[in-house]
Amino acid sequence: MPGSSLQPMKSKIWAVVLTALFLFNITSSFARDPERLAMWVVRDQITNAESIDKIIDFARRNGFTDLFVQVRGRGDAFYNSDIVPRSESLAANGFDPLKYLLDNAHPKKLKIHAWLNMYLLWSADDKPRDPNHLLNKHPEWMSVDADGVKDISRKTRDFKRNNTEGVYLSPLIPDVNQYLLAVVKEVVDSYNVDGIHLDYIRYPKYTYDFNDVGRKRFKDIYAVDPILLSISNKSFFTGMEAKTIERLLEKWADFRRDAITELIVQIREVIIASRKPIALSAAVKPDPLEARNHFYQDWEKWLKLGYLDFAIPMNYTESAEQFEKILHKFDPLITKEKIWVGIGAYNQGRYEALTKIMLCYSNGFNRLVIFSYKSMADQPDYFPTLRKAFYIDRY
Repeated sequence: MPGSSLQPMKSKIWAVVLTALFLFNITSSFARDPERLAMWVVRDQITNAESIDKIIDFARRNGFTDLFVQVRGRGDAFYNSDIVPRSESLAANGFDPLKYLLDNAHPKKLKIHAWLNMYLLWSADDKPRDPNHLLNKHPEWMSVDADGVKDISRKTRDFKRNNTEGVYLSPLIPDVNQYLLAVVKEVVDSYNVDGIHLDYIRYPKYTYDFNDVGRKRFKDIYAVDPILLSISNKSFFTGMEAKTIERLLEKWADFRRDAITELIVQIREVIIASRKPIALSAAVKPDPLEARNHFYQDWEKWLKLGYLDFAIPMNYTESAEQFEKILHKFDPLITKEKIWVGIGAYNQGRYEALTKIMLCYSNGFNRLVIFSYKSMADQPDYFPTLRKAFYIDRY
């Protein structure tokens, strides 16, 4: 492609220019104290008390206000649960990572959001050892693609080729959503968390979900098996107007979107009923149209209707130009306080990440979440550079 070899150089020049303008412009309006500065903490960092102490110390020293801590990863629990099997990564000594975290982070004025993976259930070739794990207990709950292939039958190499992350639960099975609702309710009732943070609250991609239960439910309502709508040859619909077929395709898309939205609404109701000051958030695909139409994750609707308190678009691109384009795609009717922007530290250098922070501030987004703690902790020089974007007096 003409000019394609110049693109990486253009991106680097863009990052350097923005960084220079920021660092040498003393009166820059970018330099402001963010209302929220947060980071994601992956579950492998909270397996023992010593590791959690280091996380809290890092967060306190560097001015973080919120931690999104993964306590449900692959259908397992990093907390004491009567519903979810205990993670195989934890010692069998009764240690409760979530309780220890809350007990030690709250006195340091840190807010803790329980990060829960929802529909993504498993991503390894070997099955979980615990017979109570959902992959073993309810294999019929798993997602199915338009070719009739069940996720549960796939291997890691297949997921890579399929551009999906692993085995997903089907949002179209009522029992699945009731189970996930019970998972959230247990955390809300048992722990004084500051937030519930939902991840993988979506389908693997638009070619899902053709689980038998979901297909039957749709067919009972619309008298059409949705698997027929996925076939390029529409000979099954001979004699039917094109507009009618288009409406059925829209109904099938809405049917899948609505299943997830209904779960979000039910989770919101559980939090309201608890009478606890718990914020509800979700990590979402950054492009709202792609999220809605390719993953059936209608997060802008969730924000507009008040189902979520805020969303975190995972804007992890390395390109500064693409990063800002995404910021401009957010609906301007949604207040910026409801959008916390996710920035990747795992896939780019510290100056590139600093550029993304500056772009957030210049576009009015003052609530930032960095992925992830480990990426910054493993590179001692990383976060000190990012701190140049914040008030120095704060630290």
